[in-house]
Amino acid sequence: MTDQKIIAVKFGESDKTYDYFAGAFDVAIGQRVMVPMRGREVSVTVAELKDHSDLAKVAVIRPDARTDEQRAAKHPNGQHQWSPDGTLLDENGNRSVFDDVDK
Repeated sequence: MTDQKIIAVKFGESDKTYDYFAGAFDVAIGQRVMVPMRGREVSVTVAELKDHSDLAKVAVIRPDARTDEQRAAKHPNGQHQWSPDGTLLDENGNRSVFDDVDK
């Protein structure tokens, strides 16, 4: 057993939940977070906050900062237009050159 914050998340519309450590992130039910899965990052929905879990083995990577519209937006080639941190991406999945203009 552990004193770390635990969340139960849902992948897509499934009713099944999976437990993850929340880490240093303050999360709320309904919020979207990024978790590691099979060598990539996947956006999932927080379904429950828990006091403990014997099943949690992996931690959340970060909150998913995108809106629902940004998450759904794709370039014609199928690549996402927005990264999980809210950065605009080009059609190759690279940060937009416009992001560096103001820095």
